[in-house]
Amino acid sequence: MTPATNTRHPDGDLPFEELYDRYFEPVNRYLRYRVDSTWDADDLTTAVFMKALENFHKYRADGPFAAWVFRIAHNVYVDYIRGRREYATSDIMLELAAGSEGGPEELVLQGEELKKLRQLLKNLAPDYRDVVALRYAADLRFAQIAQVLGKTESAVRMLHHRALKQLRVSYVSEGGGA
Repeated sequence: MTPATNTRHPDGDLPFEELYDRYFEPVNRYLRYRVDSTWDADDLTTAVFMKALENFHKYRADGPFAAWVFRIAHNVYVDYIRGRREYATSDIMLELAAGSEGGPEELVLQGEELKKLRQLLKNLAPDYRDVVALRYAADLRFAQIAQVLGKTESAVRMLHHRALKQLRVSYVSEGGGA
């Protein structure tokens, strides 16, 4: 195969163990962002990598492993939500705030702001929540998010823009700032 016709992604040459080590934390962070219970997020992360291992022979390496594994993570999350019949976000933002260097008053204020933000995220349309979670919790690029969600990159960019606009408007209307 000549370099011009080689469509394999560099991830395709790595063994599963290395891919697991590279993507475990981002997948877990994404799922902790999406579900309320860190225990459930950890269980879902395990389920994602079990499915990835079982289907690793199907990974064609014609695209990034990140897009493939986050597609699995998204599907595992959707199955989880269908089972629970609720939409969830997580305590990861509160956990991040707990690590900040402020006094107790600052932590309480941050906690209140984070609770407000979490509620605003819950009020977003499911497509908006998906894009925001994949962008900020999973730290994926727009092209990767498009692959995960089966949308075009421009559609993902538009969803992202609209989600942030809706969050900003909702935040301001609730007295969150200018």
